[in-house]
Formats: sequence, structure tokens, C-alpha cells
Amino acid sequence: MTIDQGRRVRVERHRFLRYAVACPFCGTTVGPRFVTREHLDVPPNPPYAATVRCPKCREEFEVLFSDAP
Repeated sequence: MTIDQGRRVRVERHRFLRYAVACPFCGTTVGPRFVTREHLDVPPNPPYAATVRCPKCREEFEVLFSDAP
């Protein structure tokens, strides 16, 4: 099974925690409250990624946390 790269965004974790990540479909800002699943299988520190459902357009996408500050 392949992952649609349009449903995957890479961001710094602190931006996600501050609700500074835009939905790739509609631009609504999202954060931890909208997580539907945490992914613990991608290094370096858990959680490594999260599946998020946008509250406005209801699309799901993956947020991969970068290790850059």
C-alpha cells in the first residue's frame, strides 16, 4: 500500500503544539486537539507522527514531526 504524499506534511513539533500547522486541503490551522492517532514507529523521539482530522473540511492527513528546532 502506498501513502498519498499530499496527505503528509513535515513540521517542527513545537509549531504543531502551538496550532501553527495549516491543513494542506483548506488551510485551517490544526494542532494536538485534532489528533486521531499517534504513530510511534518513526524515529527519533515518540510520538514521531500523528494522523490529524481537519475540523473544517474533515480530511485526514499525517503530520510528521521533524527533528529540527
